[in-house]
Amino acid sequence: MEGRLINVRRLVSLDITLHGERFILAEFGIGTPAIFLFGFFLMISGPSLLGWYFVLTGVNYLPLLAYAIITAKRHSAKSDVEAEMSRDKHYVRKYSIQQLLLFIPLAVALLAAAQLLRNE
Repeated sequence: MEGRLINVRRLVSLDITLHGERFILAEFGIGTPAIFLFGFFLMISGPSLLGWYFVLTGVNYLPLLAYAIITAKRHSAKSDVEAEMSRDKHYVRKYSIQQLLLFIPLAVALLAAAQLLRNE
């Protein structure tokens, strides 16, 4: 695993490997719009920092949804993470802990954009 931060594409591949394509596609496919809708609902109900939080946190899920769709179409999840899982026995735990970045608005979206620009 290069770098100290998660690779967003591999995070999705690991999720698919551990939980299955259908579950992850449903989770991101339903969860992403739900987070946005809830945030927008809070925002139109009155000025709400919590609404902004949910909307901006929902942006984190857009690259996850995109990578889940791409990975599922290619059926490449297992091959994307196989080497790291065999070399690093703490691989799953590292990624599980770093998933907490999802709760920091825009963190994962910006990380995914930076990794895409660097072709990671």
